[in-house]
Amino acid sequence: MSRTDYLFALFGKSVSRDPEGRNARLHFFGTVPFDDGTRVNQRDGSHYRSHPEERLQAQEQTVARPTVVAVVSINGGVGRSTLVTALSSGLQRLGESVMALDLDPQNALRHHFGVEAEQPGLGRASLLNAAWTSIVQSGFAGCQVIPFGDTDSHQKESLQRWLTREPKWLAQRLSALALDERGLVIIDTPAGNNVYLQQALSVADIVLVVTQPNAACLGTLDQVDALLAPCLERAPRCHIVINQMDDKSAFSLEMFEAFKQRLSDRPVHVIHHDPSISEALAFASDPLDNIRVSLAGDDINGLCRLLIARKKRP
Repeated sequence: MSRTDYLFALFGKSVSRDPEGRNARLHFFGTVPFDDGTRVNQRDGSHYRSHPEERLQAQEQTVARPTVVAVVSINGGVGRSTLVTALSSGLQRLGESVMALDLDPQNALRHHFGVEAEQPGLGRASLLNAAWTSIVQSGFAGCQVIPFGDTDSHQKESLQRWLTREPKWLAQRLSALALDERGLVIIDTPAGNNVYLQQALSVADIVLVVTQPNAACLGTLDQVDALLAPCLERAPRCHIVINQMDDKSAFSLEMFEAFKQRLSDRPVHVIHHDPSISEALAFASDPLDNIRVSLAGDDINGLCRLLIARKKRP
């Protein structure tokens, strides 16, 4: 068995329709996966091709899904992945059913949760057309995690081309997970405007825009407005989160006032700076284990309760 066939076997995939495995290799190493409509008869193993209208109706079926929270930022290095980790743990501790989903090809979220690096993530699973149920890992406080996983540059390009052509890709993948509609999915997105962010915004019920109290982040608020304008027409709830706020810094306080003036018509939430959060990342431990009695802990728990209050009601 070749290495590629072994990878397919890991996901429970058969290459019987292509005995030499050529198409399987093309799917994995560059060609965008596609659905040619071929289906397998469960009784006799024969193949048939479904009608285009049948496939369209199947794709357009609305399936109940959890509340989706997209955590986004224009600037990099603002603590977005750290916040996703803390919110996932905090919500789970409050009795919610949470899945953290990493849509960032940098694959940083796995470091925060300390999950298995050797297991495939959603990047390779998607290129293999494998079910995401096979790549779910356990996170802090009982939450679930789907990391992006390691991918090379060629695989990243293939997946990006695919997502550009399939705007409902993420919606279909979430539906296929059959998650509890009373739960929450917290999505970590790459910084800036990209196809992964657009996929997340297309399914988001709540958007958290993460910034820091500095001039660089303040200067990008116009970009945030332009980026979110199409999404907000669907009326998801949008909240600004000012991360790593330092009350002892006069400059930080001045920047916070500038943010409030600029965002006078929108809710602004603060997460105070706490060095123990950085220590948690260094040891891949739960960030809430050490900050539950602190300003940052209160801030995160308050934001968790807000998300619970803003959940869709089944």
